Amino acid sequence: MRSRLLWFVVAVGLASSTGLASALPLKTNRVPTLPTKAQERSVDPVVLTGAQFPAWSAGPEVSFREPQAPTDYDVADVQGKLPSQLRSDCYDPGQNPYDPGDTGDALPGRKGADVKRLLGYRWTGSGFVQIPLQVDERFTRYLTNNTSGFAFYSGVDQYTTYAFDREGYRFTDNDPANPCQPIARKDPHYGGARITTEPDPIPGLDDNDEIAFMYRDTGPKAPLGVSLPAGIKAGNEVAIADPSNPRRVRYAYVMLAGAAGPQPAFDTSNGYVRYEPDANARNVFVYSQSSYGGYGAAPKGPYCNPDGTPSTAHGAVAQRRPLDTAWIRTPRYAFRYDGRWLMSQIRVSNDAAGDWNYGPDVIDRWKARAFQQDPSSNTPCCGYEEEDTNWGGSSILLGERSGPVRTIRETWGSDSATNNVRRETFYRDAIVWGDALRVHPIPPLDGIYTQWDYNAGRMTRYYNPWRPKGVSVDGQNDEVFGNLDDPCNARYDAMAKGTTKTYRDTYKAAGLCGAVEYHQSVDVTDPTLSVPSNALQWEEVSGPYGSLVTRYALRDVTPGGVANTVVAVPYYRDDSCFDDGTGTDPGPRRRERQDVELTTYRLPGDPTDIPRTCWKPSDGLPDENFVAGTQPYNPGSQTGPTIGDEFGDERYFQGDIGASGVHLLLVGDSDNAQLTVPTTEIDSEQRVVVLPGEQQNVGERYGRSVEYPLRTLVHPL
Repeated sequence: MRSRLLWFVVAVGLASSTGLASALPLKTNRVPTLPTKAQERSVDPVVLTGAQFPAWSAGPEVSFREPQAPTDYDVADVQGKLPSQLRSDCYDPGQNPYDPGDTGDALPGRKGADVKRLLGYRWTGSGFVQIPLQVDERFTRYLTNNTSGFAFYSGVDQYTTYAFDREGYRFTDNDPANPCQPIARKDPHYGGARITTEPDPIPGLDDNDEIAFMYRDTGPKAPLGVSLPAGIKAGNEVAIADPSNPRRVRYAYVMLAGAAGPQPAFDTSNGYVRYEPDANARNVFVYSQSSYGGYGAAPKGPYCNPDGTPSTAHGAVAQRRPLDTAWIRTPRYAFRYDGRWLMSQIRVSNDAAGDWNYGPDVIDRWKARAFQQDPSSNTPCCGYEEEDTNWGGSSILLGERSGPVRTIRETWGSDSATNNVRRETFYRDAIVWGDALRVHPIPPLDGIYTQWDYNAGRMTRYYNPWRPKGVSVDGQNDEVFGNLDDPCNARYDAMAKGTTKTYRDTYKAAGLCGAVEYHQSVDVTDPTLSVPSNALQWEEVSGPYGSLVTRYALRDVTPGGVANTVVAVPYYRDDSCFDDGTGTDPGPRRRERQDVELTTYRLPGDPTDIPRTCWKPSDGLPDENFVAGTQPYNPGSQTGPTIGDEFGDERYFQGDIGASGVHLLLVGDSDNAQLTVPTTEIDSEQRVVVLPGEQQNVGERYGRSVEYPLRTLVHPL
């Protein structure tokens, strides 16, 4: 044991001193440099797999599914022409389209250790004490949404994920006595039973299951020969080494309780994370449809308003889904879902230890765009897609799982990326976003954008390795030429300067706004502010109400995914005049999805039109409770629909405040080329560490664990 641990520590030290790329389970796009500071590991989880416990594991999952012709009932109903024996188990035009339940063909294996009897311990110096430990079973599914307008391209995709507490995609039927009450559909794999989740087909622990605990709960090494706690059958010692600080090795112990042994001391009631769906999140169907109605299509039926009252605003029957709204709470932060793709609040506890009490919201929302970055642009391909109407209206929850160490939530589908899956994993002090991007080719000058947009005045400083002293987050553009706003939108002229102004003036002077149909806003990397590749830098946004350190990386690498990441570039935008079409801060976007926005507001009872302005710090914090008066919805019209007060401060335009993100300039096929195994998909990951108060530059302490992940060695006691 001692010799194995010695070689383990030596190997970790070599990895940290040489920066070997082979030491990285998360692939980045370069050989990493040495961190200038040891990583602060108290925020990090330790995640083991069942394969590290061979005496307890049932072994590997072996799963396969033969390639099949893609299905789209509306475009090409291939299976309808086949004998019933050759059709998919879920073939049922007009009924439930979602079928991740086909787990393929798994070879029989051993039965693993009962995961409910696995416990975590730390040695205190005088005895073992339990620590929060969570076992998450995983197995392989094959995703297909047969009624989506892009199912003919998406086909079937292999995806290994969790055995969830609840699988949201199953809730497509309604209670016969209450047409707005979602209930699970009948599952032919289970004799027509309305099951709410599917178990791992391999009983007990197997190789791809995960065992998670927090580094903060580790301790010193227990003495050799020490007695195990009463009722424990067997145990394993887990040594945890830190490549950024090779001299430090910590320990935890994973033990197997006997039938009459100790029970877990931690669960969702006293662990680190609490998942709190809203009271109506799962209990009411609401209208939910993308502006591209056939993408990610859900079954149609009666629907209600969020308060449960019936609605016919979109016809008597329409595509419908549950609300899926929820809070995630930890001692450090509260995170808000206002929909499946609508992530709209992060509130931070400024207490040094975290006390479950939170300050004001620091983000406007997480934003995503496909093709056009803003609604006034006009691109050659495919129009304007955003996170709420489009991706929220073409997605369904794949599953939710919560335990004492982490909460996991997965969303399936985003318009023509029918089998795209986004995963959030919430830990005590960090959030990890993962995305398995499966989408058709996207041409140059369109692309995909994802970014965090912050609330004006809540965040005040932005740092990255190229700007270690930071720049002010003040709504004033810091990039020299990276933000190439739509040159044909006059409202963006006010913020243009330097190279950006020259670009706009030249474009318009050449008469291109009238001569060329296409004009658009584009964000690319400005090397005076950022590193050219998103895999090469951490980013930090800080303010008096909390600080966030983010880092992007690839998670699992396919040959096609590597090629696609060459054109993934970071960008930063601090521009209170740039309105990308969604959000409520500094002011609300009032005419969503329209290419012309309202440029004035009114006070209650007063017909005077007052110009809206771009927010600046001297204005103070925007007032989200500001009350606006009623005015015509269509600019220049005195008849027709009107618009009144909305959430947010209507005195200001919607703008991007300290927004940082990634732009995929173009995408080749990432939908696995009609195969049922990953071949071209892009599996990316973003890690966000949430810290109290206004931090100085701490990016090197919290932003390098992607390159220097914790290393573990498991050894039987």
